[in-house]
Amino acid sequence: MRYGTVCPDGFLPAFSVDTEAEAKQLMAMLPLAIDGKWYAAELINSDGLPLSGDERIDAFVRFGKRLESIYNQIFNKENSNA
Repeated sequence: MRYGTVCPDGFLPAFSVDTEAEAKQLMAMLPLAIDGKWYAAELINSDGLPLSGDERIDAFVRFGKRLESIYNQIFNKENSNA
């Protein structure tokens, strides 16, 4: 997981914010893995293997919703889907 204006090869946008500062603040609320990088836990099954196919697509949606929830809490945004 990374932030930036363009997704590098192999990365998909899961959630967008308006500024780099917001992106950094959002990512600071997510746990780092042992290698110092961020990973979406939603994309891994209970055996620690990456999901694939429709399960992976659904997992990206869940991950994006988790980011949205954290963002709304940080910036006191109203949930427009409620």
